[in-house]
Amino acid sequence: MKLKTLLNTLLAISIITFISCELDEDKKEVPPTEEGALVINEFLASNDFCCADEFDGFDDWVEIYNGTSEAIDIGGMYFTDDPEDTEPYQIPTTDATLTTIPAGGYLVLWCDKETEQGILHVEVKLSGDGESVVLIDSDGVTTIDTYTYDAQETDVSMGRTTDGADTWTTFTTPTPGASN
Repeated sequence: MKLKTLLNTLLAISIITFISCELDEDKKEVPPTEEGALVINEFLASNDFCCADEFDGFDDWVEIYNGTSEAIDIGGMYFTDDPEDTEPYQIPTTDATLTTIPAGGYLVLWCDKETEQGILHVEVKLSGDGESVVLIDSDGVTTIDTYTYDAQETDVSMGRTTDGADTWTTFTTPTPGASN
């Protein structure tokens, strides 16, 4: 009888340990600046030969990262290069399949003032001499993320570091649409 009680106790401990291990595996460490946030992750304000858009144009671009656990449609949100802009460019709401960023995913907006090329081409052109990149919520008022930068080197992007700190650095190998 004592052996049966001992085996039942060991079995119960094994089950509890197994369940605890399974729960721990579901917990993923996410860097603090990316957890639960939609952020400007990387941009290139002077693109001569780095990264071409779908029309083979070397346009300025901004990459948005969705650090939440849900997909986010940025259609209806606003983008500008001036924090004081009273009429920022509104990202079209006409095709959510193009403007929705999956959880943990990236989306590139082309800053080329060529909106006829598609809804991911915004009516903003970045300055290589320095200015800002600003993402504003669909209410037109609430700033989701912003970064002000100095003069940029051609074909060198600027983005958040991957260590989770709210630190920006330059990348000689830009990574639009992917982790920095």
